[in-house]
Amino acid sequence: MAAAARSKSAPSPAPARSVGGWRWLFLPLGMVALVAVGAHAAADVLGERILAAVDQVEAWLDALFGAWSFTAPLVNLVSVETRTFLARGAALVWELWADVLLAAPMMGWQERPHGSGDEFKQAQALVRRTAKRPTPLKLARPLYVAALSVAGACSVARLVRGTLLSLGALSRVLGALALATVLLVLASRAIVRSLEHADALTERKSHTTARALSLGAVGTLVLLPLALAALLGASPVWSFFR
Repeated sequence: MAAAARSKSAPSPAPARSVGGWRWLFLPLGMVALVAVGAHAAADVLGERILAAVDQVEAWLDALFGAWSFTAPLVNLVSVETRTFLARGAALVWELWADVLLAAPMMGWQERPHGSGDEFKQAQALVRRTAKRPTPLKLARPLYVAALSVAGACSVARLVRGTLLSLGALSRVLGALALATVLLVLASRAIVRSLEHADALTERKSHTTARALSLGAVGTLVLLPLALAALLGASPVWSFFR
C-alpha cells in the first residue's frame, strides 16, 4: 500500500525525459548564443577603443595641419560621424568573423550517451592530445572561446541583475548565480567543443609540421584583439561578487 501510494504521488519522469531529449538542440544553440553575445559585447568595447584611437590621431593631425595656412583646410577633414561609422563598421566585421569562426562550430556539439561523465573523459582526452601535439589553432581557439564565453555570461548576468534591480541586494545574488550557471553549463562545454573542432581540423588538414603551425593563422591573428577586448573590457566578473 505504501509503495502504491508513493508511486501515485511521485511525479512522472516523462516530462523530464522529454526535455532532456532536446538537449542535443538546446545546448548547441545556447553555446552559439553565448559566444555570439560575448563577441557582440567585445566588439562594442573594441569599437570604443578604435574610435578613441582614431580621435587621438585626428586631434594630432589637426594640430599639425593647423600650424600652416596652406594645410589648414585639412583640419577636421574626417568628421565625427564618419569616424564613428568607420569604428563601428570595423567592430562589426570583427564580430561577424568571430561568429563564423568561433560561434558557428558550436552547432557540431553532440550529446554524450552517459552525460557529463563521458564529456569529462572526452575533455581529458582532448587535452592530452593537445599536450602531445600543440598547435596555434588548438591553443588559441579554445582560449578565444573562453574569453568570449565569459563576456557573454557577464552580459547575461547583467541582464538578470538589471531586470531584478527592484529586489535590491537579492538582484546581485541572482546575477552572480546566473553568471555561475551559464559558465558551468554552457561556457565549459563551448570551450571543449572549440578544442574538439580545432583538433579535428588539425588532424584533417595538417599532415606536416609547417601546415599545422600555419593552419588558421589568419583567423587567429585577426581575432586576437577581439579576445583581448572580451577579456579585459567586457568581462567584469568580480563586479557580481562585491
